Amino acid sequence: MKELFHFVAPRANVALPQKGTLGEMLFGGTARHLVPLLAVPVRPQRPPPTLRAQQARWVNNAPSLSNLPTEIHCLIFDHIECLEEVICLGLTSEYFWTLAQPHLDDYYMSFLGTWSGKNFVCVGDEVEPDDYPPNLFSAEELDTLRPLRTTVRRGDSGFQWWQCNTPFALSHFAEESVSEIEGFVHPTTEALSLLEYFAPLGKRKPPTFAARGHWIIPKDSAYFPKDQSWILRNLTTKEFVRPEPIALKPKYISGPNIWVVGFGEVVMLRTCWSSAPSDVRINNTVGPPRGVWAGYRFDITTIARHESDMDSSEWTDVSDEVAREISEAWSYEFGCDIREELWLWYSKRPNRGFFDDTPP
Repeated sequence: MKELFHFVAPRANVALPQKGTLGEMLFGGTARHLVPLLAVPVRPQRPPPTLRAQQARWVNNAPSLSNLPTEIHCLIFDHIECLEEVICLGLTSEYFWTLAQPHLDDYYMSFLGTWSGKNFVCVGDEVEPDDYPPNLFSAEELDTLRPLRTTVRRGDSGFQWWQCNTPFALSHFAEESVSEIEGFVHPTTEALSLLEYFAPLGKRKPPTFAARGHWIIPKDSAYFPKDQSWILRNLTTKEFVRPEPIALKPKYISGPNIWVVGFGEVVMLRTCWSSAPSDVRINNTVGPPRGVWAGYRFDITTIARHESDMDSSEWTDVSDEVAREISEAWSYEFGCDIREELWLWYSKRPNRGFFDDTPP
């Protein structure tokens, strides 16, 4: 049985449900799941209520909630604890929706970048006990881990069994008995759930209320703007990777997402860790994968935020080095002329999503 790899954040005791052989995950698009988990969202710059929206509040001169000052309305929204009630009030008018949007932004952004800054490893389940990436755990923590024993699940979906009293290893952080298994929640998925919640309510409200339901769904680029340049940062070593050297074509760069080969593949390639040989060529060798960034902390952020947050002179650009590693690994798998051939393979890959709209 081939070795399966898992995404884990050992120090936080969390893991992702995705698993597969190193080749399947690295070359099959699984690594793309890492991007929204590592990318730190950008809060949209919402314009203030338009004059037209504000004037619409005064069509009825009778005293009402709408006639209160904007500052009072903001306080009302701040004190509403239930998001559904925030949305319900916001959908009553364009003006109130402008005040409700920041609260929806907070909600949607809470699902993004949740793994940024966490120590990350793509670990194989054949890793030996006491085989940990350097500096992931302190000497005292390793002394605590060495005597541990655990029960792990073996086999595949067809036949599984439990192996008891197993010496603890790094791969056991992918077990639900050790870590919390976190499935990625996309803001659009949450928005559709909210729409489903409001569907019956819209039938009992004026037509304008139901017609505004699409306001709930955020645009794909709302929190990951495509008009800004993004970089992958290794927060542990203070190194960063630009998108241009690793993208097969410039038009494949779409904010933090890079089609075909992107930041997710870079993180996975440089953090994979196992004691067993692999058929994937890493660092120009075929053997046990020992990623040079295994156990380090990462995020994906905009260049503007990077330059404003800290002294950029302390950081090292390793984009060209990473691009060479990508080229070696993908050339070994697909042949030398990867930039011309890889797109054809990618467009026909078996696990391509139905809504995958990668540009040709």
